[in-house]
Amino acid sequence: MSNYNRNKNAVAKLNTNLTLAQIIEQAGTNPEYRIVFYNRFLKDDIYVLVEKGALEGKTDGSMDPTPPIIAFENNCIPVFTHPDRIYDSSAIHQEMDYMKVRGNDFLEMTLGATIIVNPFSKVYKELVVEEIAEMLNGSIFNTLSSPVLKAQMNVKIGAPETEPTVLLEELKTAFSEHELINAAYIGWTFNEILDKNAHYVFAIECAKELTDFKEVADLISNFCKPHLTKEEYIDIIKLEKNGNFSDYFYNHATPFYTK
Repeated sequence: MSNYNRNKNAVAKLNTNLTLAQIIEQAGTNPEYRIVFYNRFLKDDIYVLVEKGALEGKTDGSMDPTPPIIAFENNCIPVFTHPDRIYDSSAIHQEMDYMKVRGNDFLEMTLGATIIVNPFSKVYKELVVEEIAEMLNGSIFNTLSSPVLKAQMNVKIGAPETEPTVLLEELKTAFSEHELINAAYIGWTFNEILDKNAHYVFAIECAKELTDFKEVADLISNFCKPHLTKEEYIDIIKLEKNGNFSDYFYNHATPFYTK
């Protein structure tokens, strides 16, 4: 691909082979690991406590649309990076039922709730409502302003070698029915720190009247799912003035859709 390197300085790579629990520990003292945590949490499987017997008969590993999830008295929902973390500090003595779910899917399912990751471990992470919303719409990756983080983010972005033409036609039809989508671009991006393979990124320019970008992100995600393998994923970003990728898309790319 033709690369546009957002950060041309040489940087040291972070260790992304750590477990999610280890990344939480690193992020507590090393700010550069915070973006790694957000990225991994969305993509990794997590473990969620459910009421006893709720999963009986679920031999296919499926879950109910509204599973009986266990929450703390303050309505904060505990989740765990591994089943072993449920029993840390001997806070729980009885065997618990739990379900496994992808982090991104769980956040969408429990939108509006506060989440606490590994609550019984020595190092835990609380995700508040606003933080979760920014994780889901991708804006958290644009607003992390630590100088250390910026130095670590060695991202390459360019035009894809091949475009998913059928998917793009479907999206153009959908966008034409959405009054607040002004333009849409597709790119091919690779983060040397976070990614194993390059992947598509959709950049969307919206009207100022749009207050909930998640609506647009969900629309794109739903159209993309049938076109992706289990291992593939996409990024969806809102184009904003002086945003991380705005310079590339506005100056070096052509939109596949315009209003």
